[in-house]
Amino acid sequence: MALALTVGSYAIVSAVAEVTALGRTTFPIDAAEFGARWAGDAPSLLGTRSPFGSELESNHALIAALQTIESGRHWPTILRSTAHTDALSRVRRTLSISPYNPELWLALALLQVQRDPHDPIVVEALKMAYFVAPNDARLMPARIDMATRFDALALPDVKDLVRSDVRLILIRRPGSRSALVSAYRRASKLGKTFLEDAVKSIDSSFLATLRG
Repeated sequence: MALALTVGSYAIVSAVAEVTALGRTTFPIDAAEFGARWAGDAPSLLGTRSPFGSELESNHALIAALQTIESGRHWPTILRSTAHTDALSRVRRTLSISPYNPELWLALALLQVQRDPHDPIVVEALKMAYFVAPNDARLMPARIDMATRFDALALPDVKDLVRSDVRLILIRRPGSRSALVSAYRRASKLGKTFLEDAVKSIDSSFLATLRG
């Protein structure tokens, strides 16, 4: 009877978690459009259900992180707020359970870069986003955008990883080329030079569009 009650309780809580879960989220194709799609709050109650559904907790942690990242773009005071700290802690905690989630690693990098672009955690988390899912096309625009705006390109191994993303977009995903243009507009001087060189070596015909 005790076993039946335990299994039954597990099933009920899991079912409730599934019903109340927010829809699966993804990073935008164009990183400049960041955040507009994440309205409302990720239910904090789900944190108590994480043992019953790590995938659900990962998704809700990601949504909460993306909401915080977007808020930090418009209201700089949030970067030192409890909300930003909580989002960082939640992502770290979820990664300790689900370390193979590339979106969470990228979210961790984006959250940390808002606090301190020079923090080593930024590059390490970005690397993990690559190593866990090197060919995940959903993450390429955000990875390129982030790497070309900050210090990550100073590292040769990161430069090679980003170049691979650029190559895959130019050769296999022409519909995502606008993401390269967006990244170029937001890039640092080093990032602009890198993108120009990468595009020129892969598809020089796109260079004028990139600069335009």
